[in-house]
Amino acid sequence: MNQRKRQVIDSALQLFIEKGFHNTSIQEILDRAKISKGTFYNYFSSKNECFMAILEQSRYEANLRRHEILLGKDVADEQVLIEQIIVLMKINKEQNLIPLFEGIFQSNDAELRSMLARYRLYEVEWVSNRFVDVFGEEARPFTFELTITFFGIIQHLSMTYRSSRGIAIEADKIVNVAFRNIKAILPVMNSGDILLTQDLWGLIESKVARKSVSKEDVLEKLIGFHEGLIYDNAHCTAVQFTESLLDEFKRDNLRIAVIETLLKSFRESLEGTPHIAETIEIANLMWYFLKNIQESK
Repeated sequence: MNQRKRQVIDSALQLFIEKGFHNTSIQEILDRAKISKGTFYNYFSSKNECFMAILEQSRYEANLRRHEILLGKDVADEQVLIEQIIVLMKINKEQNLIPLFEGIFQSNDAELRSMLARYRLYEVEWVSNRFVDVFGEEARPFTFELTITFFGIIQHLSMTYRSSRGIAIEADKIVNVAFRNIKAILPVMNSGDILLTQDLWGLIESKVARKSVSKEDVLEKLIGFHEGLIYDNAHCTAVQFTESLLDEFKRDNLRIAVIETLLKSFRESLEGTPHIAETIEIANLMWYFLKNIQESK
């Protein structure tokens, strides 16, 4: 994502939060971002597509942070999973996305509601798979229903706590409580009927758009990013990490452990710079590619 596109997304997000999605016009986004209408439509075909880019941006950042949390840790560690789950909740809060989401779910805009539903399905899928890591392969038939129960507990406890006390409950507290409760539920599910089966999840999952990422895709992104950094002539450390990643992806046999170690340093080297959004996008692309390689073995 180039800096101009990031500027458009940031401006749109600010306006959506201030005025609401439906009360914000494309012209207001153009004025806030200081761009022409042609530039906007060069990036997005509609205001809805711009909103989708905001969702993807937060998901990319969550994926990246979660990979970094897990790096060098036991995949079955419950506290690691809890810390990972909290990540997206914190990002949504940091970016003031929650009131925006609530407004969209209360609207009659079917396309937007569908976008937000897909966004949540990605999270359901991720948590469901991580529950298998933590509770074991024998739990797989139950993890879809367990995940829905988990998020149901979080949602209703949060709403009740906020309405009765007038303040939001801390993310880490509510996730720990919800996790404790679903651990207690799992043995009962193991011996009883399941409403949300894996077959049903398969039907729902088929509605989630998947993208294929090749080694060539990663290299193309890295090469373009590297050229931009060289032109900028201001981030020597970041250039070195980018070149190291390029060297690794040009190898016939990828050294996954080396790449994983480099990725965190790559992101941190550009924290607080205009390049951070594109850094997060590229790092997330690399994690996704590595994940697919590992799952195919």
